[in-house]
Amino acid sequence: MKRISLLLPLCLLLACNSGNSTNSENNSSNMKAPVAESKQRRLPTIDQKILKLADGENLRYTIRLPGEYSSDKPVPLIVALHYGYRGRTPQPWYGRGMIEALVEPALSELDAIVIAPDSLGGGWNTKRNDSAVIELMDHIEKNYSIDKQRTLLMGFSMGGHGTFHFGGHHQDRFRAAIPIAARPSTTTEWKIPLYVIHSKADEVVKIGPTQAYVEKIKAAGADVTFAVVDDLPHFQTPRFAEPLKEAIPWIKKVWAR
Repeated sequence: MKRISLLLPLCLLLACNSGNSTNSENNSSNMKAPVAESKQRRLPTIDQKILKLADGENLRYTIRLPGEYSSDKPVPLIVALHYGYRGRTPQPWYGRGMIEALVEPALSELDAIVIAPDSLGGGWNTKRNDSAVIELMDHIEKNYSIDKQRTLLMGFSMGGHGTFHFGGHHQDRFRAAIPIAARPSTTTEWKIPLYVIHSKADEVVKIGPTQAYVEKIKAAGADVTFAVVDDLPHFQTPRFAEPLKEAIPWIKKVWAR
């Protein structure tokens, strides 16, 4: 009982001090210097939307807005093209998987708006998909505050091949491109920088043709970085987030040019 009696006054003293902490912080006469309250960072939001295209078709797309987004401050734009669906009918807003599996864990610090459209059928290099993605970009740039000097195109597997396609055919719309685990393109004249990620262990899209393509366009003067991963099988998409994250210094350097 003696031990309790010694502790009780101390507990009461701490309780009193705790109860008065708010008042003392708000009363500047009791403080030597003002104490700034820490502002909690808002989390990004991910929404599923539909854009009615000029030809009347509906394009499903997923959009990620940074938590601190404000129309007063232009932000980067990342276009993420999803992988294939191996013969089965994809779920609506299939592109969301690109944001959740790769872009968010790897590139969240860029505070970018990310759009991930759903393919309208077939590969991204079809005329139908080509016009739909460009129309979606026009829509986003019209309705959000986008810094056009900080745009990035990226994709995985089928989306990576689409990245080669769009990056080659619409080089005026992007500042940089990152194809991942992708079959190479036929485009040989590159004006925008490329950061190509491929695994030696890719059993679906072999590294050889991609490596040969990188060497070819590099010899032709392309600004290309080839990031080789040692041990990632093709279908372990989320594990490619780490090598994608390692591209951040390169992205920032390209955007700053």
